[in-house]
Amino acid sequence: LVGAGILGAGFIAYAVALLISPRSDLPMRTFGYSITYLMALFALLLVDHYLPH
Repeated sequence: LVGAGILGAGFIAYAVALLISPRSDLPMRTFGYSITYLMALFALLLVDHYLPH
């Protein structure tokens, strides 16, 4: 849950920056982060599934 929150906060930061910044490289950086975000989120879900509760 903590990892998902950290990843989500990073994605929200990119989304807000995308809304307020005129930088032309930001859309591709946000897209790149979204790919990393999904990969890391699925990895965290997989790790959580196999951890003993």
